Amino acid sequence: MRVIDYYNYIATAAYILMGVAAVFLYFKGRKNEKPGISDRASGIIFLLIMIVAAAVRLYKLGEIPLGLQQDEASIGYDAYTLATFGIDRNGYHWPMYPITWGCGGGSPLLIYLNVISISLFGPSIRNLRMIPAVCGILTVALFYAVLRLTLEGRRFRNELSLLGAGFLAICPWHVILSRWSLDCNIMPFNMMLSFWLFMLGVKKKKGLFYCLSAASFAVCMYSYGAATIVVPILLLCLCLYGLKTKIFTWRDVIASFVTFMVVFAPLMLFYAVNYLGLPEIVTDFICFNKFTAARTGEAFIAFDGAFFSKVLNNLKLMILGVSVGYDKFTLAHFYPGYASLFEFTFPVTFIGLFISIKHLITGKDESGELTVQYRIGSMLFMSAVIGSLVLDIIIKPDINRLVMLFVPFIFFFVIGAGFILEHAKSMFVAVAGLLLIGALSFTKDYFTDYSHYALSIYMPGYGNAIERAYELSEDKRQIRSTYEGLSAPFMLALYYTDYDPYTFYQTVEYKDPYAEFRIAKSFGNFVFELPEDVTDEKYAEDIFVVASSELQLFGDLSAYNVDDFGGYFVVYK
Repeated sequence: MRVIDYYNYIATAAYILMGVAAVFLYFKGRKNEKPGISDRASGIIFLLIMIVAAAVRLYKLGEIPLGLQQDEASIGYDAYTLATFGIDRNGYHWPMYPITWGCGGGSPLLIYLNVISISLFGPSIRNLRMIPAVCGILTVALFYAVLRLTLEGRRFRNELSLLGAGFLAICPWHVILSRWSLDCNIMPFNMMLSFWLFMLGVKKKKGLFYCLSAASFAVCMYSYGAATIVVPILLLCLCLYGLKTKIFTWRDVIASFVTFMVVFAPLMLFYAVNYLGLPEIVTDFICFNKFTAARTGEAFIAFDGAFFSKVLNNLKLMILGVSVGYDKFTLAHFYPGYASLFEFTFPVTFIGLFISIKHLITGKDESGELTVQYRIGSMLFMSAVIGSLVLDIIIKPDINRLVMLFVPFIFFFVIGAGFILEHAKSMFVAVAGLLLIGALSFTKDYFTDYSHYALSIYMPGYGNAIERAYELSEDKRQIRSTYEGLSAPFMLALYYTDYDPYTFYQTVEYKDPYAEFRIAKSFGNFVFELPEDVTDEKYAEDIFVVASSELQLFGDLSAYNVDDFGGYFVVYK
């Protein structure tokens, strides 16, 4: 066992004891009468939190994690071809939704944001990851702003808002998510921007902010496929609660709905083309194209005799995901020993969840009627959980798809910690201190060990090797690539070589052109398969990219040039 494993046991026990002690003090009627920190001190601490948030998201961004994951390469390559040629890799001019792998797999918002980034700064791994990193930093600030609006007028507003911002700034899930480029990785930013605009509407009682929030929620639909289920459910819950409690009016709802539909309309037309039988709309200026396959078997659970057992299993995985973690979740968003929200925070988190449910049902706490802002702010986060819960029931869950679930659970942690603070300041300091120690351990391990842990995910060395092979080939010699230790190596070849998209889509041969995820067998002068006998004379002019374990296939290497790229080699005569 590692040191962090022992620490998790100790910190978990401490959080349980502090939660029990706070409940005991609550029933004893003991209150923390000490004053909270000032707004000035809060501002200084928040600035320090933002510096930390920026540092852990930007430091060695192009090198940690080392290498490039295939979905990053897919997003980056389509952004490059659109910025440079005005088409995606499938030959469509400015598609509303690039079909990427054939069934999607790369939502349009991040791709088009990268089109802007590439146009301004050029293609590179660091620039490809810069948008999620910057969005991650801004998400911390937005979460802080939402907490302050939600907790306005309540005791210890500054302490709790800072705790929430600090937790998100160093949270393993959010740090890992901010440092690589997958479409779902900017969803927390989109969600918190929508929440912030909505809470401004509640505070200022102006329909304009509700409409801006609705537009922002509609943009979420372009961010990631899971939003098509979570966001409508979230908005439905929010509208029903807001109308019932008279927080806003039917006029606000109708104006916001119209705004949402206007922003969502282009994507809705794309869905109509794909799911309602409308013909493709293909022009030189914009395309509403069809997927080549439906993404169902890979993402959704089957409605068969085992459906209910699968649902129960999904719920179990969801609970594990927001508590002690589950190591079978998407490895690119999970680091053993740390879980998504640290392994030890769940006792306080579930206290906060219970309190939030109680507050929403009763509208009161021990001090009396709850403020409108607190109630609707709590409902925002609870609605995201309800939407994610529905999604969790019908899909095969992983951290990517449940991306809208984790910030709400940090909110519940804040509410649970607030309950402790209401009764004992010293225990609240201990809660924050234990969290800080866990964060320091995570930061050390992430920047020293994570790239080694994630070797199979980011495939370091291969991209540089395939780039070197392409330089040597001069588009004339055949390049034959291994598949060992790799996932969709053709995608990395496209990204690292800035390959011409016209040549690609005119020459590509897929293993199965109608698979949910199309994998190229070959294109141009690339073949992603090694021959049975690499020393055969007919391959004498070919360039090979192989793993270290495959060097023995060439026998005596003295007849070859061998370029080493750390785990992958370029071998040629």
